[in-house]
Amino acid sequence: MNKYSIITAIAIIVIIMPILYGVWSIYSVEKLQLRSPNNGFSYFDMSNYEKIEMCNPMPFFVGFNGLKIEFYYINDIKGIFEIGPTTISPNTSETLDVNFSSDNFSEAQYLFMHMDGQFAGAIPIRLDTSKMVVKTNFETKIIGVIPYQTTITQSAFDFANMMNEGSSCEKTD
Repeated sequence: MNKYSIITAIAIIVIIMPILYGVWSIYSVEKLQLRSPNNGFSYFDMSNYEKIEMCNPMPFFVGFNGLKIEFYYINDIKGIFEIGPTTISPNTSETLDVNFSSDNFSEAQYLFMHMDGQFAGAIPIRLDTSKMVVKTNFETKIIGVIPYQTTITQSAFDFANMMNEGSSCEKTD
């Protein structure tokens, strides 16, 4: 093998590695599991205590630049939970602090309290639960420069069920 072949092979490896890392990052972020840090999920508790459990079932570290969970009721945004850049260790679950913001905090708490009660069957139906939508948006970068977003849109009921499911990780903190 001559020196030009070696240089070409090294150059190809150097070019392909960041691209593979970016693709792996996108794949890994989609596999992260969000759960309630308590035994039962509650929108009201999530907005007050600002905690979420995140499980990384992958055998490698998973990092993302940001997570944003937006709550809409009748196409009007009621609240946003945000997490900044984070890295989760392999096969572990960590409880993370989230920042909750809302233009009208009392209205968001009222909505969350009623959704929790209606999903539990503890209070009569006063609000249409089918009109609450949750958008979960993971932000990551390909090759460290190109922004990429993975967005999952689901109903409030489906989001609550997901948050109550068991995790495939052990909690580390």
